[in-house]
Amino acid sequence: MIMWLRLAGALAVTLTAIGALEYFGVGSLLGGRSGDDAPAAAGRSRELFWLMIFVVVMATSLLAAARRWAGHFRRVAIPAQARRRTSI
Repeated sequence: MIMWLRLAGALAVTLTAIGALEYFGVGSLLGGRSGDDAPAAAGRSRELFWLMIFVVVMATSLLAAARRWAGHFRRVAIPAQARRRTSI
């Protein structure tokens, strides 16, 4: 349950940061064009840019969760005596 709360918190922080950067105009600076030059192209590239940031952050969170789950699984699946032999 705590993992899901942490994941939701990371998502909320990420979306807030994306919204704040977009509000202050960082997306148009990084996009290379202003919205006045090419409205359709700038809008689409801005959406893809923020989508890719979201995907990277979400993938990182899911990878961290999977590593934690693997650690819990190892603790349950491998007997304590076998763990002591392999850790030396």
